[in-house]
Amino acid sequence: MKGKAKAGYIAVRVLEALQWFGAALCLFMAVWVLLEPDWFSGLYEPTGEAMSSQLVQYGFMGGLNMAVTGQTGFDAGLQALMAVGGAATLVLGALAFRRLGQVIRLCHGGTPFQRPVVDKVRQIGWLVIAAPLVTWAVSLLAYIMYWPGYSFKVDASGVIMGVIILALSRIFAYGVKLEDDVAGLL
Repeated sequence: MKGKAKAGYIAVRVLEALQWFGAALCLFMAVWVLLEPDWFSGLYEPTGEAMSSQLVQYGFMGGLNMAVTGQTGFDAGLQALMAVGGAATLVLGALAFRRLGQVIRLCHGGTPFQRPVVDKVRQIGWLVIAAPLVTWAVSLLAYIMYWPGYSFKVDASGVIMGVIILALSRIFAYGVKLEDDVAGLL
């Protein structure tokens, strides 16, 4: 690899490593908050107002944003659930970045219209769609398990982005078909 392709590949690999590191950190926090809830609750200063708990991470796509209404105290279960949800979306982001690195490597030696490239782009599309679905599932689980007064939002931008990437994979598949037809004519 030379020049921009190598720089892009290195950047994608660094982003993948950061995603894996973030996922491990989130899982560590989930365990720690369950083992030492008093330590974490000491960080929270009750004001008598509704508690707002947030874990927002923008890995590849997806994030977890929970605002709990009607709660005035710290809840280790919710914090652990949010950390696990954050870890899951980060793992999906890491897997998407890994596929993107494979696409860069595959395209460097030739045309992007190859069956393995089509497969990797399709996989990236499904991973991008999965991230907001995980966020939605964790939000729904928090609503069911913890607070009936809890409100949550689902961001559809990840799903839309995933659908666009899936459509792009169809365009690449058509390019593969055209190249096969041209090769058959020669």
